Amino acid sequence: MNEERNSVIGQELQNARLDKGLSLDDIQQSTKIQKRYLAAIENGQFDQLPGAFYERAFVRQYASAVGLDVTEFMQNHDIQTQTVEPDLSGARVDSDNVTRAGMHQVEESTAEKTRQMLPKILIGAAVVAIIGIIWALVASFAGSAKQENTTSSVSVTTSKVSSSASSDAEKSSTDASKESAAKSSSASSEKKDKDAVDLGAGQATGNTVNYGTVKAPANKELTLNLKTTGASWIQVSDASGAVLWNGTLQANGNQDVKIPATVPGVRVSIGNAAATAVSLDGKSVDLMANNATVWNLAMTFAR
Repeated sequence: MNEERNSVIGQELQNARLDKGLSLDDIQQSTKIQKRYLAAIENGQFDQLPGAFYERAFVRQYASAVGLDVTEFMQNHDIQTQTVEPDLSGARVDSDNVTRAGMHQVEESTAEKTRQMLPKILIGAAVVAIIGIIWALVASFAGSAKQENTTSSVSVTTSKVSSSASSDAEKSSTDASKESAAKSSSASSEKKDKDAVDLGAGQATGNTVNYGTVKAPANKELTLNLKTTGASWIQVSDASGAVLWNGTLQANGNQDVKIPATVPGVRVSIGNAAATAVSLDGKSVDLMANNATVWNLAMTFAR
């Protein structure tokens, strides 16, 4: 964008803001764009913005926030509106949800590392326990077989009686096993229904879609899956603002984010919503972004 056109765009946006009786703080609150970038746009100083992609995205969001016809405004000033692959390798959204340039690296704490190792430790303990149970069953079966062979060699009659008794015992055992399997299957089905995630209905407001009551199983870690068809910067935070994961996924990227059972909710900030798909424990989440670029997803868990 040239300087003269930038100045005209900034002046029109400022006039529209003043007509609405809004301050730059109000625009920052509604768009999540840092106040100094908004001031730079009004002054026609587009060279202070992070890059060409952000020039178009920020102008579009500003125009929408002050009630202008976004499509007409962009066309009148010959601002390209087609989807552009953003270079988000240096972008971040801080805990106050304001977009800023520069990657925010989060160093994993000792508690985070321990929490990540816990599932592996539990799986290892379960494997050891299963091996112990199998060994005990094999030893018991071998002992029973040896004792049966000894009894059979003492008397043919006793063997026949034992065989008949064994047959009755096997039949009884089979019936009991079938009944146990049926109960186990029923219990498993009930547990599966109980453990399933129910997203409920989402509601889009401003640049955020909110799922206020997501039914989730108690005491169970959830998995948030992120997939991209184009480059997209994403940050996942818990309800307190602590970052669970952030980074830039390139085209055809795939990232699983583990959500601890103690977390009451999450917020996902997305830099390229049109190229991003989100699912929770296999349930696809409708972002309702309506072709927006910078978008937020909020979910509150009811356990």
